Amino acid sequence: MGSTESSEARRVSFGMDEEERVRVLQGIRLSENVVNRMKDPNQPCKAGEPAPPPAPPPSTPSTGGSSKGPEKDSKPPRSEYGGGRQPSGVEEDFLKRYKQEQDKVQDELFQVVTREREAATKHRSASMQRGEGSVDQDKRKSTQLARELESREAELSCRDTFYKEQLGRLERKNAEMYKLSSQQFHEAASKMEGTIKSNPMLMAARCPAGGAE
Repeated sequence: MGSTESSEARRVSFGMDEEERVRVLQGIRLSENVVNRMKDPNQPCKAGEPAPPPAPPPSTPSTGGSSKGPEKDSKPPRSEYGGGRQPSGVEEDFLKRYKQEQDKVQDELFQVVTREREAATKHRSASMQRGEGSVDQDKRKSTQLARELESREAELSCRDTFYKEQLGRLERKNAEMYKLSSQQFHEAASKMEGTIKSNPMLMAARCPAGGAE
């Protein structure tokens, strides 16, 4: 389980542990930056970092455990490279500006509501004043309309009386004409009957069948 690479006429052997991390078994020691990059691939590379001095050979397990401490401490925090939490000073400044803007907006809303209430009160007062004058004007208009209505009713009553009188006259005239026509008809019939009776020839001509019998 291993491979061999050549660098500057040096032979270095590498090996993989249980977590598939590369460790130097023989040759040179990797820098802390390289080790940290192996642990965290997202960590940026530091250019121009001087090479660390060669590490002493591990003698006891205690030295191996202590050698891992600087590696963990040398890892920079994520917040310095973005994607982390902002410092508390920036947050306080942001909250302060937010509260100031909120107080400003509330003050403007209060002023707008106050102006609207004042305008509504003025409008209501003006409407009430106009209402008092309009009531008197409405009373005068109502009185005038009542008078006009009474005059119209009187005029219609006069016309109704006139039409009734004219209709009565027409009915009486028609009755007189009918009576006169009937009287004239009866008089003419009586006169014709007397003429016929006084002339026997006309009487015979009137009743030929009766004379033959």
